[in-house]
Amino acid sequence: MSIQSTKPSRKGGEERGDGGTPISEGLLRDLRQSADRMGGGCEPLWLKEGRWPNFSYEEFGESGPRLILLHGLFGAASNWNSVIPLLAEFCRPINLRFPLLQLHSSEARVKALAVYTEAFIRTIGEDRVLLCGNSLGGHVALRMALARPSMVRAMVLAASSGLYEHSVEALPLRPNATFVRTHMAKVFFDQRFVTEEAIQEIADILKPKGNVLKMIQSARSAKKDNLQALLPTVQIPSLLLWGTDDNVTTMEVAHLFDQLLPQSTLRVIKDCGHAPMIEHPEWFAEEVRQFLRQQGAL
Repeated sequence: MSIQSTKPSRKGGEERGDGGTPISEGLLRDLRQSADRMGGGCEPLWLKEGRWPNFSYEEFGESGPRLILLHGLFGAASNWNSVIPLLAEFCRPINLRFPLLQLHSSEARVKALAVYTEAFIRTIGEDRVLLCGNSLGGHVALRMALARPSMVRAMVLAASSGLYEHSVEALPLRPNATFVRTHMAKVFFDQRFVTEEAIQEIADILKPKGNVLKMIQSARSAKKDNLQALLPTVQIPSLLLWGTDDNVTTMEVAHLFDQLLPQSTLRVIKDCGHAPMIEHPEWFAEEVRQFLRQQGAL
């Protein structure tokens, strides 16, 4: 699904990283060090071979700090469509796509996606960034913050995974539209967002058996990667944005994140499920704006 925005894109649909070309020795050493810091299960094929992966992203806005947007497992870059024009009023949001279905099986796990995100940030010439992740994207942001805290100035975590969530590890090998509709109904409070078009789009993506297996693998990697013991070590300002009606990562999870992260601020909104940037984009953008001001980023 393509991005459509009322704000001009600075680098619409750009590919970076020169996929397949060798990574310089110094950068390769740094990226492998990050993978080692994440512990077992972080051996993406591109890093093992020492070659750049492909990156696809769009950058919006004309001024302000860069804000890296990281989507969730069943989400897509288009999940940020509604909020991007609002964010672009005060910062430069970069909508990074996780090519979950194109990646090698070793590259679709949460830790590998964190190294992938770090690699992308290095290709755009940034050494300290703002991260904004929803669901799995928040989990990826946390993993990068743990491995490379000096590279993360602040984080916005929207209904993040990383503690406890109702995942899709029981995904059937041949999910149909009925399964997708049931899952989407749990994601949104406002059922008007559960459209037939969105349902069919996801169902079509999941038709190939290989795609289903990759989704299951990614979901299981996130569920197994519980960060509870590590969160107290994250000394990075973190804004937690949550819907009170989130059935995937519940308010109990939100409060636990707030309790464990030393520099967190929890903001909640009623009548909202697992994707606050979709259901309440104005509220979401304003909370981010205030948070960035508090961090001296604006």
